[in-house]
Amino acid sequence: MQLEKLGDQLREIGHKRRQLAEQIFEEVQDGDNRSSTALYQELSQISDQAISIITRQKEMFDQEIQNNM
Repeated sequence: MQLEKLGDQLREIGHKRRQLAEQIFEEVQDGDNRSSTALYQELSQISDQAISIITRQKEMFDQEIQNNM
């Protein structure tokens, strides 16, 4: 089922986002701005992927609701 696949992708992305956020915090605490900036850019890209998946899920739900009305 496509919704399950999207949900699995979101969970994976959520896990990766949490790891990156923790790494960014550690790098900032250590004063490594270059590394934290690179990690933040990766976090931003992953967040964009999550937004895209959530948007697809919403569109699927919207379409399903409209089809059943």
